Amino acid sequence: MKETAKKQNIFRVADFILFASLLIALAFFFGQLVYAQALYAGKEGGYFSDIYAYMQEMQGIDSGYSFPYPVLFLTGRFFDLFLPIEMAVTLAEVLFNSLAVLITKYYLEKYINEYVKKITWQHFAITISIFACFLMSMWWLPRFGKITLPLKDQAFYGTYSGNPWHNATYIATRPFAIGAFFSFINLFKDEDKCDWKKGIVFGIFLFLTTMTKPSFTLVIGSAMAIVCVIRLIGKKFKNIKYILFLFICSIPTLIALLLQFGGVFGSGNTEAEHGIGLDFFRVWRSANPHVLAAIFYANVFALVCIPFLIKNIRKDYLYKFTLIIFAVSVLEAGLLCEKGFRYSHFNFSWGYMHGIFFFALGSIAVLLKNIFEKKIKPVFAIICIIALLSQVVFGILYFKGLYYGRDYNTLLPYNWL
Repeated sequence: MKETAKKQNIFRVADFILFASLLIALAFFFGQLVYAQALYAGKEGGYFSDIYAYMQEMQGIDSGYSFPYPVLFLTGRFFDLFLPIEMAVTLAEVLFNSLAVLITKYYLEKYINEYVKKITWQHFAITISIFACFLMSMWWLPRFGKITLPLKDQAFYGTYSGNPWHNATYIATRPFAIGAFFSFINLFKDEDKCDWKKGIVFGIFLFLTTMTKPSFTLVIGSAMAIVCVIRLIGKKFKNIKYILFLFICSIPTLIALLLQFGGVFGSGNTEAEHGIGLDFFRVWRSANPHVLAAIFYANVFALVCIPFLIKNIRKDYLYKFTLIIFAVSVLEAGLLCEKGFRYSHFNFSWGYMHGIFFFALGSIAVLLKNIFEKKIKPVFAIICIIALLSQVVFGILYFKGLYYGRDYNTLLPYNWL
């Protein structure tokens, strides 16, 4: 017994060293990328990103845009008191990205521990899988000199990735989105028990992700509504108290959303903004006419896993909610649009990118659980792992392109003719 406990402690220490080393490496390289994006913000020379307007917002300069979600900007403004603005935004981004990894580690270990009690080497698999999720990207076709393969002149736009390293607000909201995702699942699987401690945790995460960037809130809010309606009907409205409990936990977020969208589309803004409308994949097709292929490119691993993991959907709340989140994100990106000058911005794609990330993360979690419990055939597990590795390789190559100043959409140098 003592030897088993000692062995587990050794593995925990070794896993801590591995996790800390990978986290420091990710923070270092990601920090260098953000710093370069900040240095070149508003200038020619590469390192294209959305960071320039965010830096202006942090400095109190009118950027010409409305950002009614202040968490990132207040954090950057605080660091700007002591550091140059380029360093301030870099520190803020590295902080939020590292926090996302830490929260994922906590919840994924907790999820696996529910099924696998004696964890030893599995710690390493969990750690490596987490960093795989934070490095993977969409498939994109390579270029040969100035020759571009047919029908694929962009790497990112229209296909998208769960790791859009050029967008600071997405990176900043992700730790809170991850917390909201897992904390809702903890509520979801309690079979209508009103646990106020878990409800407050969920409410805080949901509010913070909304106040950092509301793109995930629109997705998880719709997914929650679907879950609640299904449960209400299935239990013949006997669980109305539980639905009210979820509503109360979400009240701060609902108020924040009303204020945010009232600010963006209200009468005080430009007349060119006309609210939200319906759109049957037209904006998406304008970005990439091959929508089905784009969805496959962005979700190769998770889609490959479905035939081997679908049996988990009945009893595994995490996988069930993962699939709901992904389906909602696809439908919202395809069917909703912002009217006016924002139409072509395709801002509902940010919710879809969250869907991509959680589709991959949920699939990784359930795949690991099935491997550890030996409930999946080795050959099927290998197929899934190969699919995951393919997206990790593309992700590392994509990050390398951005790291050396390539355009995030085309992966071409800024002065390519």
